[in-house]
Amino acid sequence: MNTRKYTMGLIGFLVFFASAAVLVATDEEGEKKTDPTSGMVINEHWDLVRANCIVCHSTKGFTQIRLDRNNWEKIVRLMQEKNGLWPLGEMEPKILDYLEKNYGLTDEHHNPKIRRPLLD
Repeated sequence: MNTRKYTMGLIGFLVFFASAAVLVATDEEGEKKTDPTSGMVINEHWDLVRANCIVCHSTKGFTQIRLDRNNWEKIVRLMQEKNGLWPLGEMEPKILDYLEKNYGLTDEHHNPKIRRPLLD
C-alpha cells in the first residue's frame, strides 16, 4: 500500500473524528460563523471538508473563490487524477453540498477565474 496515501487517509480520518463534535453555529442575527482556525464557514458537513481538504491545502485557496457545483466536482476529479486524492465515496456529495452552499456562485456578478484578495 502506498505509504503517503495511507498516511493522508489516516490523518483525514483522525481530523474528521476530532471535529465531529462541532455543531453548526450562527450568531444571534443569523449570520454564518466561521471557524477561527481555518476561516471556514461552520455549517453542515464543514468538518468533512476540513478533514479531507486541509490535509493538503490551506483554506485560503478555496474560501476565496466561488464556483458552481459542477466546477467544484471538476476540481475534485482533477485532484484525484493528478494529485492522489483518495476516493471520497459517500462523503463526496456532502462535501460538494458544503462547497456549493458556502463557496458557490452568488447572485452578484463574479468571474470565478479571478480570485478575490486574500484576507489577512
